[in-house]
Amino acid sequence: MSRPRILYLDMVPGEFVQETKLSGIGRYAAARGWEAVSIPERDSRPDKLKALLSAHRPVGCVVECTIGRRDLPPRLFGAVPVVYLDAYASLYGPQAARVAPDDGAIVRAAMRELSAGRPAAYGFVGYYYATPWERARHQAFREQAGAAGKPFRVFRHVPADRAGHEARSIRLAVWLAALPRHAAVMAVNDQIAVDVSVAARAAGLRIPQDMTLVGVDNKSVYPALSSISTVQVDYERAGWRSAALLERLMSGRAGPGAEEIFGPMMVVRRESTRGFGRREPYILDAVEIIRREACDGLTPAKLVARMPGSRRHFEQRFREAMGHSVLDEIQSVQLEKVCMLLSRTDTSIEAIADFCGFGSGRALRTLFLARFKMSMREYRKRSRD
Repeated sequence: MSRPRILYLDMVPGEFVQETKLSGIGRYAAARGWEAVSIPERDSRPDKLKALLSAHRPVGCVVECTIGRRDLPPRLFGAVPVVYLDAYASLYGPQAARVAPDDGAIVRAAMRELSAGRPAAYGFVGYYYATPWERARHQAFREQAGAAGKPFRVFRHVPADRAGHEARSIRLAVWLAALPRHAAVMAVNDQIAVDVSVAARAAGLRIPQDMTLVGVDNKSVYPALSSISTVQVDYERAGWRSAALLERLMSGRAGPGAEEIFGPMMVVRRESTRGFGRREPYILDAVEIIRREACDGLTPAKLVARMPGSRRHFEQRFREAMGHSVLDEIQSVQLEKVCMLLSRTDTSIEAIADFCGFGSGRALRTLFLARFKMSMREYRKRSRD
């Protein structure tokens, strides 16, 4: 007897976040004994949908809506339940079941990271062209930056920018150079964050000494992202929730207009926001020592002993400069290494704890759960599915 089948209609093939969403759908489907079939963008078209439904006879469908195309309205699916993933209410109307991004929460996570260093101003760099998520993040940024009571500026790409990457980069470099010194910049996603990093160098600006920078997504496909802090969005959970909502539609436990949301998973802190102490060289020296030695038994007491002045004065200046304590910074660097080992190796948790400078696996588990709101085992599974 064949398993019930659901279709995932992928409107943006080849993108990392789409693969992650599909992973979440696949996990939920496997737990329910379903078969999840991914339909590539070239076949996810209105003129091919009738044939797809006839050939696969799915019990339900999930439609990927990242780029905001209105190609597949609910009426085309007939009696087949459909959930729109990464979709805004304006796309197919209030009667469409959807899983929507919480852009306000994503921007708040970025702003918390940027605000820790008490920036002189904020900047936001949008996408190459208008998309639903670009507009939503832009609006959320304007609201939150305005509430912070500091100057803020927005860089929006114009149609002429599409003509060439060089011209776009030059215009961005000029805009960055005009920002107040020690501004904090949010890029709408990681691709744009990499562009900002390149343009900043062209403008003679140092990151993080002259400006701090945060992106969104945590896309490993960008090698240049290795030094840029980013908000990791929980796309895997988004896929899971879309399949769960689809099951509720199929069973009658949810009706038209049902909605789920997903938001940020964590902030991955890297060098681009580790330089809040830019005004005091010895704070930067301390941050560099932490980056090198956090997993080698470094403690706040050992670090303070290498710094000028009293422990109380140093820890106070560090907190004022960085927005958190010395211990928080040490633990952040340790946890970054922990996350890398969990996602890339099969090393045991006890071994990871020892390698990253924790006293025991239990201590690491407790800290990891408190920081990321999930167990290390769950993080490892979700980072690999």
